[in-house]
Amino acid sequence: MKKSFLQLLLFIAVTLPATAQESIPETLDLFIDCGRSCDFDYMRREIPYINYVRDRVGADVHLLITEESTGSGGRNFKLEFIGLDQLASMKDDLAFVAGSTDTSNEVREGLTNTIARGLVRFLMTTEMGKRIEVSVPVTEQSTLPENVQVIDDPWNFWVFNVRMSGSYEAEESNSKTVIETNVSADRVTEEWKFLVWGRMNYRESRFDLSTGTIRSSNRDGSVYGQLVKSLSERWSAGLTTYTNTSSSNNTNLSTSISPTVEFSFFPYTESSTRDLRARYEINLRKNSYDELTVYNELDQLLIQNQLQLMANFRQPWGSARASISLESYVTDFEESLFDLYNVALNGNIDFRVARGLSINLEAKVSSVHDQIWLPLEESDDEDVLLGNRKLPTSFEYEMKLGFSYRFGSIYNNIVNPRFGFFGGGGGSSSR
Repeated sequence: MKKSFLQLLLFIAVTLPATAQESIPETLDLFIDCGRSCDFDYMRREIPYINYVRDRVGADVHLLITEESTGSGGRNFKLEFIGLDQLASMKDDLAFVAGSTDTSNEVREGLTNTIARGLVRFLMTTEMGKRIEVSVPVTEQSTLPENVQVIDDPWNFWVFNVRMSGSYEAEESNSKTVIETNVSADRVTEEWKFLVWGRMNYRESRFDLSTGTIRSSNRDGSVYGQLVKSLSERWSAGLTTYTNTSSSNNTNLSTSISPTVEFSFFPYTESSTRDLRARYEINLRKNSYDELTVYNELDQLLIQNQLQLMANFRQPWGSARASISLESYVTDFEESLFDLYNVALNGNIDFRVARGLSINLEAKVSSVHDQIWLPLEESDDEDVLLGNRKLPTSFEYEMKLGFSYRFGSIYNNIVNPRFGFFGGGGGSSSR
């Protein structure tokens, strides 16, 4: 018995090192979880020494890339390197900031270089890690003290954007003219956030029918302003203004000013991966209508409550967004309007069920009881069909359900851009 036991120990001592050595992989299997901002063809060309796989199941590392806008109009990318299976105890976070004036080539180059740096620690667990060489260029530029940032910004963090477009389409029996404008200005710092955004759309159409010529015009525009003060890592307070005009909603001009407070259940610094907020505002609103409304009003001064709860999560299993909002009119300074309200629920979830299988569900439901702008005079059928007038309703809903399933080889290392540009299915979007 003792001899057999010694033989067993000798066998284990001899085979275990060989087994451990054979279990070291040659390189990493990487799953990149990113949106349209990633140029996957460029990444595969610049980092060819790993295996790219199409699903996180079976991968060694799950790279989750999220992004959010910066105050200067740029983008802040957050990269989470999540080890799986044998590397489950390893996790790293890196960040890459793209400026508002950076070209697409500069963005993809900077993002790819950040990915390469983040993979070094994980590559050290593979045979490929033995081939890694470290090179740190030395410059004569002095190093800044810790937490000291020097910024020479002649615009003082202000960013402006102007966009205008127009189109004209015509056939023998109809024509359509569309004009669209968008302008914005914003300034964002750690303590303050200021935003002004405006748009104006105008559409004019003509139809020659057997019963005669129908002409239609529709305007739709709004101006949104917001001033926000950071109070803490979870609290913010601000002032919001909103002005709009809409011929389909019988609104000549509607203007509101709203003191607003917001609480974030998670620190704002975690908003790119998990975000749960509650926001309350009280609106002082002035409405002027194109036509007399069902309440016999051409002008109204109103007070309205708005309460919103918003959630947005992006995790390795997928992503989920949901919001519920309650809007209710309190008074028009002459009578109570508590029975006029709107409750809306929006949700979207994209869930990875198994290897290659994802399910997407989207739903929008509203209980509508606040259409105070409805015209007293009954709308013509032509105006309703052309979208120039809206009909009364007590509810709105929309539901979408879909799934995607991909099977076959999990590897995605080959780059072949042939016939991929003009056909609309460019290789850079393939994963």
